[in-house]
Amino acid sequence: MMVLKSRLAVFMLMVVTPIVIALISVESFFVLTSILVLFTSGQSLRQLFVLNFCSDDAFAEIQQQAYHVQTIDENSRKTNRMLVFLLNLLLVIFFIYISFSSHHILLTILAGLVAANWIYDMLKTFTRSAEIDESKEWTFKDTLSEIFLWIHNILTIAVVTITFAVKFII
Repeated sequence: MMVLKSRLAVFMLMVVTPIVIALISVESFFVLTSILVLFTSGQSLRQLFVLNFCSDDAFAEIQQQAYHVQTIDENSRKTNRMLVFLLNLLLVIFFIYISFSSHHILLTILAGLVAANWIYDMLKTFTRSAEIDESKEWTFKDTLSEIFLWIHNILTIAVVTITFAVKFII
């Protein structure tokens, strides 16, 4: 029951609240969703940093979290996938909003690229995730995937920051 309550709270925070705020004020929607995007991308960058540059204890903690996610029952896994899908959908809408509201062609192109990346993430939520296998060797494909994640998250943060600066500061 507690898991259901926490998922409902996450759903309300990530999806319902931004939509309600968007109906009230577009600027409020932009600010709230910007904070959500920065938090999401920052967490992902932190995880990538820990996996690559930190101690074995931090790596073991992230590996334990990934193992815990894999052991969740199928109903919870479907609910998690749906929440991730809805969050990604919200972020795609957010970046489409940025691309249409921006008056700078470079920012419009960057927002479109980031929206495409989030669409890719959204579609990826319904594919089977790979099992953790410690005996598996690191491949070139894994390196490319990790480089893509770094670029994706840094580009997301850059677009949100630049858009915020152009919209509210300059």
